[in-house]
Amino acid sequence: MKRFFTHLFIFISLPVVVLWVRHNEKIALRLGRRLTDEEESWARSFGIIHLEKIRVLNVARIPSPIPRWLENLLQKKDYPVGRAAGMCMRYGIYLDEQYADRKSLLAHELVHTHQFERLGSHYAFLRLYLRQCMLLGYSHSPLESEANEKSTLALMLLGGDSCAQP
Repeated sequence: MKRFFTHLFIFISLPVVVLWVRHNEKIALRLGRRLTDEEESWARSFGIIHLEKIRVLNVARIPSPIPRWLENLLQKKDYPVGRAAGMCMRYGIYLDEQYADRKSLLAHELVHTHQFERLGSHYAFLRLYLRQCMLLGYSHSPLESEANEKSTLALMLLGGDSCAQP
């Protein structure tokens, strides 16, 4: 039964989530900074095709598509809404200014940029990401595990700080 309602929730909410991500991506692309040479080397190691499109925007609070009361409910399910240190909106990456100096955080979000490219669209990535997070939990999502593993490895090989997430 949980699976049914999870799939129904995703089916109903996905178009709105896609629009929200596209909107926030445009903001980050307009206001964010380009990658440094070091950051570009990480992005290349992840296989990102369009490095030139990526922009990073430091903010006081990561945008959230849902009201605070729902954030609190989702936080109890181990989903980091409302307390995320970073969020990838395809080529627009938001970093909480408290953690923006952590190389591991940006590297992690860059892996998500590669996942967006690999899966081919906002819709395809978000459908899979939401499904994994809702059914398995954020920390057990294969897309999150991949981002953690690849960012850790890249920083070990290419230099950087530890990948401990805030």
